Amino acid sequence: MADGKAPITPQEALDRCVKCGMCLPECPTYRLERNENESPRGRLALMEGLLQDRLPGDATLTRHLDNCLGCRRCERVCPSLVPYGRLLDVARAQLAGGRPRRLAALIQDPSLQRWGTQLARLTPSALSRPLRTLHGLHRLATALPATASAPPAGDYAPLNGAPRGRVGLFLGCASAAQQGGALQAALRLLRHAGFGVSIPAQAGCCGALSRHSGDPGRAAQLAQTNRAAFDASLDAVVSIASGCGIHLDDYQPPLPTEHFDINRFLLEQGDLGSAAFTPLAGEVLVHTPCSMENVYRGGGWVDALLALIPDLTLRAVGEAGQCCGSAGDYMLRHPDWAARLRAPILAAAAAHDARLLLTSNVGCAMHLAA
Repeated sequence: MADGKAPITPQEALDRCVKCGMCLPECPTYRLERNENESPRGRLALMEGLLQDRLPGDATLTRHLDNCLGCRRCERVCPSLVPYGRLLDVARAQLAGGRPRRLAALIQDPSLQRWGTQLARLTPSALSRPLRTLHGLHRLATALPATASAPPAGDYAPLNGAPRGRVGLFLGCASAAQQGGALQAALRLLRHAGFGVSIPAQAGCCGALSRHSGDPGRAAQLAQTNRAAFDASLDAVVSIASGCGIHLDDYQPPLPTEHFDINRFLLEQGDLGSAAFTPLAGEVLVHTPCSMENVYRGGGWVDALLALIPDLTLRAVGEAGQCCGSAGDYMLRHPDWAARLRAPILAAAAAHDARLLLTSNVGCAMHLAA
């Protein structure tokens, strides 16, 4: 670890929980079900029983842990600083026994994501309807408007003046397949801010889905691929999806150079205050993903960037910490719960006459749009 201290063991982490219950009203699944087994406190008790061999890893225990969104709102409010997300990964790895979910393995392949998205956009929805998961994939693949393709690998020179530095742009799998236009815009902004940009061909999936589905070995392989792709000659690595970003930040060992969410990077180092942004009159709704709100604590980054656009009126949609139900592949594995969690956000959005609903994580964007 960076401070030279050994990481705490799972049991030491579990011992931090004093069962105070402050996490209960913050937990999306507990708020849905009012069931202690669907709360962080209850799941920590189940994890402890599992890791101490006092409880079997049966279908019931697996279901309660699998129902967790991994939003980490409980970490945000925990007075004892219990690392709930890491404990959940440890427990899921033990339950999976090295056998990851096939769905996670499919989704995290960038080539399959790209080709699958293109195929889904050409396939009538009725053909996928008889198969629930396939239909869910089809709806997500066609939810967002088809825009520009992701920028190709290569090195891009800054657009204005002398170079201020050189950064790597992480494309990811879902962002590259679904939000090529956003990646093109990110590249354009970074170059306008005076940075040369490198997009390495070798970089791939961040590995978050592997780790969260109980396959730490595959997650480690993907992390090593990205460590090799983004070398120490870069001044920073930048990503546009906060869900990917928090996982990139958690690599052990870390990336050779510091990683930033693009919103934070542009605010702190982009010097965009004098940029001539085209005015955009009207109201825009802003949704803050759990990864941005609970882990980065960066809910204000997006607002601060959007405030540079003249005539734009920003309005937050949804309560702070209100998970939309996306959560990686959760929206495919638990579509009913995901839809229930999404409903109040969509209702709040419908109450406003806004042109756009913006969010800084691709999974949230797909789920809300679907």
